[in-house]
Amino acid sequence: MTLYILFVLMLFFTGGFVITYYLTPVIMNVVKVRRLFEKRNERSSHSQMVPSFGGISFFIVFVLAISFAEQFFITGRAYYMIPAALIIFMIGLKDDLTGVGPRNKIFGQLLATTILFLSSDFQITQLNGFLGIHDIYLWVSIPLAFAVVIFFINAYNLIDGIDGLSSSLACYFFAFFAWFYLQRQDYTMMMVCMAFVGMFLAFLRYNLSTDKKIFMGDTGSMFIGFILSALVIEIMASDYPTYIKTIQPSNVPHLLIGMLYIPVFDSIRIFIARASEGKSPFAPDRTHIHHLLMDYHGWNHRKTSATIVVINIGICLLVWQTAVHAPQWAVVSVLLGLGIGLSLYLRNLRRVIEVRKVVKAKKEVKS
Repeated sequence: MTLYILFVLMLFFTGGFVITYYLTPVIMNVVKVRRLFEKRNERSSHSQMVPSFGGISFFIVFVLAISFAEQFFITGRAYYMIPAALIIFMIGLKDDLTGVGPRNKIFGQLLATTILFLSSDFQITQLNGFLGIHDIYLWVSIPLAFAVVIFFINAYNLIDGIDGLSSSLACYFFAFFAWFYLQRQDYTMMMVCMAFVGMFLAFLRYNLSTDKKIFMGDTGSMFIGFILSALVIEIMASDYPTYIKTIQPSNVPHLLIGMLYIPVFDSIRIFIARASEGKSPFAPDRTHIHHLLMDYHGWNHRKTSATIVVINIGICLLVWQTAVHAPQWAVVSVLLGLGIGLSLYLRNLRRVIEVRKVVKAKKEVKS
């Protein structure tokens, strides 16, 4: 990496931090004046009304970052990513303001993803042996990519349940993607990712605050989920065997799954559990990993978020080492083993929590 690239990298990181740090209080003031507060419900972990719409600064940083990055290193991706991200941003914003029906939300996500796939940079034609598949037709890969994007948008939206979790995970995710793009010498996306890292570090100052708290809301969580899934698709569509030398090409997708493990795992686990109980997969409850850890251990938001981020990093490192030294079947076994073990652990936590509730209710009746 040259000094010029390093200077531009620090410029984007600092820009994302500064813009978010000074723009977020402005958003908070507007929300308070207009009384656009996050609505509380039975799953809420706060007793007071908290401003939402922190995701507005995310979209602004993204547009500025990718627009300026294209001036340094022209790739043309901004022509597709900005309008697609704008659609997701507007859906999230309306959802925070007045609500959006599931059908309209899915339609908007499909439209945004379609715009992405107009670019060849987001069209997967080769899986390099992942699950035994090499060449893949676009009429097969594009519907699968649609499913991946829509799933992860909603998965990331669901993981945004406590202070600091979504922002901390996103900070780690984008730092990881920045490393990926550094290997490829794709400095445009690397600068965007580093701007996001600075942005989330600044946002955490407010998201974890006791007196100046703000949520990212659906405006932020849906937008971040979309950008992360778009980066996954873009990497999968690239010729990654040429720049990821230490990992077998067939194991690179597994590494991406390991890197994004917590949102992916928790959403799949929740959907399966609710479906087995005859509930809607989208029915709200307190069975997410962050809720179970908080309710069982009595942890606060910061400790719970930090623990989950450390777990995700640990899983990623384990999958990474397995992907470097072992064949594909071993990596798949590790991912499945981790999923089954963690699911059993969380199910046990849920049972204990439910027993505690029953005991507490009986005590209250007696008293």
